[in-house]
Amino acid sequence: MMRKDRPVSIPGQALSVFFLMLNFIWGAEPATAAAPSEGLFISQIAINPKDSNRLYALTTYSIGVLKSTDGGNTWVQINRGIRTYSLYQLTVHPKNPNILYLGAGGAGLYKSTDGGSTWKEMNDGLQNTDIGILVLHPNDPETVYIVTSTGLFKSPDGGKSWIAMNQGDDFTYSQQFQALAVLPTSPPTFYLASKQGLYTRKEGDAGWVSVGKPFEGKRISALAFDPRTGRLYVAVLEGGKLESLHDGGLFVSDGQIKNWTRLDKGLDQDWIREILIDPTNPTILYLATTGRGVLKSIDGGRTWKEMNAGFTGSERDIRSLVMDPHDSSILYAGSHGDWIFRSRDAAETWKPLPLGPHQTMQQILADLIREDETAKKDSKIKPPPEFQKCNRCHGWIDPRINSTRGTWRVAPNRRDWAVSVKRMSKGALLTPAEEARITEFLNSYSEGKR
Repeated sequence: MMRKDRPVSIPGQALSVFFLMLNFIWGAEPATAAAPSEGLFISQIAINPKDSNRLYALTTYSIGVLKSTDGGNTWVQINRGIRTYSLYQLTVHPKNPNILYLGAGGAGLYKSTDGGSTWKEMNDGLQNTDIGILVLHPNDPETVYIVTSTGLFKSPDGGKSWIAMNQGDDFTYSQQFQALAVLPTSPPTFYLASKQGLYTRKEGDAGWVSVGKPFEGKRISALAFDPRTGRLYVAVLEGGKLESLHDGGLFVSDGQIKNWTRLDKGLDQDWIREILIDPTNPTILYLATTGRGVLKSIDGGRTWKEMNAGFTGSERDIRSLVMDPHDSSILYAGSHGDWIFRSRDAAETWKPLPLGPHQTMQQILADLIREDETAKKDSKIKPPPEFQKCNRCHGWIDPRINSTRGTWRVAPNRRDWAVSVKRMSKGALLTPAEEARITEFLNSYSEGKR
């Protein structure tokens, strides 16, 4: 789920958090981890489709969700109800922008119906809450698709209930998923980017099928579909490590998504994080990259130009790139460590926005362990003795069941815990009987299974 990042320089006080993050990145049980206040990791920016002055910024492993109502000049935290800061995907409902969906690592789906002022968990029936990808159906935004570490799930009713769509997909268990494209065919067609290639299926199919060449065995880092042309753009990160990049780049399909063309071989060593297509002109493309900042093409991807005037920082590591839905000359870029930049001239120049709220690790952790006043937990429900084994791997943000002082905390959120406990059982050295008792306890404590 989480993309592996190049090593960075980290202050001494944050080293413990950094290694906890690595545990998660390399496949450990999803966790809530705090990050130092300096150098916010902006993993996503979203814009209200009806009011461009209303922006949202997602700060993974940091201070949570931020909101601006004045085009990014000032920001406030909007974390009420969120029990983790391992946040990966934020989506604004295209027809009702007061509705927001938030996908979190290990904490599932959160939904807000008041523009982010409050959040509510929407995990009933969801067996895996390690969400890395969140997509709304392009023609029916009440239909929500999420990709977890074990596959694809669908909610036909805005997160109220969930249907597993990963039966028989053995390849999905240990994958690192990068992106999901939902094509509005009937039934919908899915393209799933993974670290081992590009997979496709239609809703109702028995399982995923590899697209094959030219993506087989390669790490796919980003996808973008243009409904006007029927073209699917696929970014390939060959090798998966910056020091060994070769034969990567950007590919585009024909309108039938049968034949693939590689665009400009000069992209073969770029780590492409996001692909942005201008909605007013399909020949204008933007790429957010790690290493070369923002790239732009005005000829459909045949040639590219670096568009980094005004960026600060040495790495030009851009993780999120969005366009004002009402003015294609206005773009926002979210960076890894250098906050948010805005361009008013189609990426010719960039200016940093005023820095948003900061918190220390102690403040972040204090917010996380605050008991949820609306939680309905029976004080008579006690953990079995073997539950202490789970605290060897991580702590819990709920102080009633936490027995560690570390900063790696997991939320006992509302869900069916069977899949997660099974995954945790290896590290915690649980017997099958202990696994069953811990699952029963967590389901009862979190009211996660009905």
